[in-house]
Amino acid sequence: MKIDILTLFPEMFDGFINTSIIKSARNRKLVDINMINIRNFSLDKHSKVDDTPYGGGSGMVLMCQPIFDAVKSIKKDNSKVILMTPQGIKYNQKIAYNLSKEEHLIFICGHYEGFDERIRTICDMELSIGDYVLTGGELPSMVVADSVIRLVDGVIDSDSHSNDSFNNNRLDYPTYTKPREYAGMKVPDVLLSGDHKKIDEWRKEESRKRTIERRPDLLKKYSVVRSTLKGNIELFNIDCNGINPKNNAKRTDMISVKNLKIVDSYLNENVIKNNIEKKIEKLLMLIMKVLDTESTDDDILVLDEAERLKSLIINKYKKILGEDYVKYILKKIDYIVLQFKSSKIYIPEEIIEKSGKSR
Repeated sequence: MKIDILTLFPEMFDGFINTSIIKSARNRKLVDINMINIRNFSLDKHSKVDDTPYGGGSGMVLMCQPIFDAVKSIKKDNSKVILMTPQGIKYNQKIAYNLSKEEHLIFICGHYEGFDERIRTICDMELSIGDYVLTGGELPSMVVADSVIRLVDGVIDSDSHSNDSFNNNRLDYPTYTKPREYAGMKVPDVLLSGDHKKIDEWRKEESRKRTIERRPDLLKKYSVVRSTLKGNIELFNIDCNGINPKNNAKRTDMISVKNLKIVDSYLNENVIKNNIEKKIEKLLMLIMKVLDTESTDDDILVLDEAERLKSLIINKYKKILGEDYVKYILKKIDYIVLQFKSSKIYIPEEIIEKSGKSR
């Protein structure tokens, strides 16, 4: 992998490229990192690269010309140009995995008050490492480069990062080393048992617990993906390495899928229950529309929809949801149909608001 970093302060990277794993990767020719001084491309006799903003305001703005010329001098067909800016998408492990498969990364480090808006037009991606503002893009580019380089084949043992935090939307499990006991704190017995199956189960469970306790928001990402689907949800399986979209989107952490497979049974059950509740909500909205008309010809639509929903639950979801829940939800549907037939059904206010009607 080749990495070029466009910066006004190349000296900031001296320690970064000459220590630890990054130095080792460079020495073994696994990664080639170059710092390119943006000032070298200035056409001004004083190497000026910034100017005051049009329309007034404080601070100085990076000019187009030096950035455009710098990128043009190094960009190839296999290059991906990344602009480091607090306005970019928030960086995560999935993006890191995707970027580690690229052959050539070009980082543009913003500075001062900002950069000319037209610089965005030559960028393939805009990244932010968090919701805060730094003096420049140098530190963020180091953060991204470090997380990407360690994932490049051969830099470190693949087993060292396969269980990293954020893989599968979970935090890493706790680890221990010698001594077995320190300050009254003991290493869990299972780790000393030699039973690799039990150790693996313990680690998975601890990873799940730690995620729930410390980062429950990570688990919610499943429902975010679910809500973007247009087709039916059957099963759910997301590769932790991420999947590049078919289009030329600038967000490499997004995926375009139609059918997903959920391998977590607890998650699978809850996704299906949410799906059923949405279908019941649609049934109620259909009922309300039918009741708003005086025609009895549309009654069959409601009854057919209710029967289709019951058939779906019985034939497709019964084994997953269990008999108790299935009995409960079937009774709920039957009750709705009964009330509809007597024209005394109660429609929740939120359903009425969603349909834009009043009764």
